[in-house]
Amino acid sequence: MTAAITSLIVGLVLGYLGQRSRLCFVGGLRDALLLRSWRLLIPLLAFALTAWVAFPLVAWAGGAAGAFATPDVVTLALTVLGGLGVGAVSILANGCPFRQHVLAAQGAISSLAYLAGFLAGAVLFHMLVVPLLVRLLP
Repeated sequence: MTAAITSLIVGLVLGYLGQRSRLCFVGGLRDALLLRSWRLLIPLLAFALTAWVAFPLVAWAGGAAGAFATPDVVTLALTVLGGLGVGAVSILANGCPFRQHVLAAQGAISSLAYLAGFLAGAVLFHMLVVPLLVRLLP
């Protein structure tokens, strides 16, 4: 029950901050490369700095030591490929998944459709691809 309440509070705080800052990783990179505008890239840099500091602190505190262990090469490669796949599809859908969540909460129908496909893809991945990977990988 504590984890559910904590997740709800953190989700509300992150959603509020995301809505107010117009945080979009894809949009920040796009604006930096095409328009030379760094305004949307500042939240991305703050996110990266926070993760860079927070992950080792959590591992050091013993909160989730197994989750922050050094991955093997196959896990790292699959993670990078999955991230690139989500990024490529997100660019085609005109925004990153976090921004789509914020826009869906504001009532954008196209963002709701994006999230429905995103969640259906996650379900299919766990139903079809994960069992295959478990059998193929050592």
